[in-house]
Amino acid sequence: MSADEPPAIVLVAYGSLDFEARKTYEKIRAVYRREFEAPAVKIAFTAGFIRRRLAGTEGTAVESPLMALAELHDAGHEDIVVQSLHVAPGSEFHEAAALVSALGTVRGKFGFRRLAMGLPLLAAATDYDAVCEALAPEFDRITVGGEAAALKRNPEETAVVLVGHGTAHPADAAYSRMARVLKRDHRNVFLGTIDGFPGLEEALEEVRAAGVPRVRLLPFLLVAGGHASKDIAGDGSGSWKRSFEEAGYEVDLNLLGMGENPRVVEVFLAHTRRAAEGLLRGE
Repeated sequence: MSADEPPAIVLVAYGSLDFEARKTYEKIRAVYRREFEAPAVKIAFTAGFIRRRLAGTEGTAVESPLMALAELHDAGHEDIVVQSLHVAPGSEFHEAAALVSALGTVRGKFGFRRLAMGLPLLAAATDYDAVCEALAPEFDRITVGGEAAALKRNPEETAVVLVGHGTAHPADAAYSRMARVLKRDHRNVFLGTIDGFPGLEEALEEVRAAGVPRVRLLPFLLVAGGHASKDIAGDGSGSWKRSFEEAGYEVDLNLLGMGENPRVVEVFLAHTRRAAEGLLRGE
C-alpha cells in the first residue's frame, strides 16, 4: 500500500452482551465507512469476558484490539488509526493506547508503518461543551417501545438525570466535570454514575434541591445495554428508576444510548480526523 492511501480504522469499545446495543456499534461503523475512505473499518471489544460470552452463547466472534490489528497487518494494512469509543479516558482506554504505543515501536516485517490513537469522547474542554449541546434535544424525548417520542420538558417540573458508568480510575473526574457543564448550561439537568462519583445519592440530593415532582432518566452511555435496562430502568432493588420512585418521584425514561446521537458521534469523528492528520504528518 502506498503512503498516501487513507489508514484503516479500528473502533475500540468496551463491548456489550445486548444484541440491540451492539447494533449501535454497527451504526457507528457505518458512519465511519461513509465519512472516511478507509480501506477497512473494524470493531474490537476490550472486555474479554464479553467476547468469550458472545462466542460461547451466540457463536458471535468479536475481536480484541490486538486481534483486530493482527488481522489488518496480515491483510497488508500498514497505516492504522485505533479510535477509542470509550466515554472517559479510563483504564480500558489506557490499555488500548499502551498496546498501540508498544506496537508502534516494532520495526521490520512484523511492524506497522504508522499507528495512531484517537481519543475518547471526553478528552478536551471543547468535548464537554460539544456533548452538552448535542444531548440537549434528548431532554425533550422519551422512549416508547425502543423508539424515541417527543415529550417536551418543563424544567421547573421535570429534572433530567443522566446516568454514566463511572470508574475507579482517576478519569472518573471527567464525570464530575461533565456534571458541572450540564448544570451550567441547562436548568435542572444532573449527572450521576453507577460506579463512580457523583453517584445515586448525589443525584437524589440534586433533584431534592431542585424541588421538582418528576424525573427523566437518560443513559450517559454510548450504548443502551445491560446497564440501561437493569441499573437505570430496571424494577429491581437499587435501580435508579426504582430508587427515584421510592423517593416519591414520577419517573420516565429516554433509553437511547449516546451512540444513536449523530452529534455525539461527530465528536468521535473529529478525534479520528485529528489522529489521522497526525499520522500523515508522522507525529
